[in-house]
Amino acid sequence: MSAISLSAMTKIIKSTDHNIRIGMQTKYELRSCVENYATRISELALNTARNANRNTVLPQDIIAAREQLMIGVKFHQNQTSK
Repeated sequence: MSAISLSAMTKIIKSTDHNIRIGMQTKYELRSCVENYATRISELALNTARNANRNTVLPQDIIAAREQLMIGVKFHQNQTSK
């Protein structure tokens, strides 16, 4: 069971162009990407909270996790462009 609806994926895609057509497989693929990204951010944020001896994940933990992921993406992009 997925945590994110396919209708949410439709809304996300159509937010850029209301006239675009979207296949069902496209919605499934986007949902998979979004859920994987959210899971990874959640894992990193939880680690940050635990390292700070907290049982609560705070907004700044999510922000820090997103920044960690972006640094990793930038590093990977630099490595593949060499």
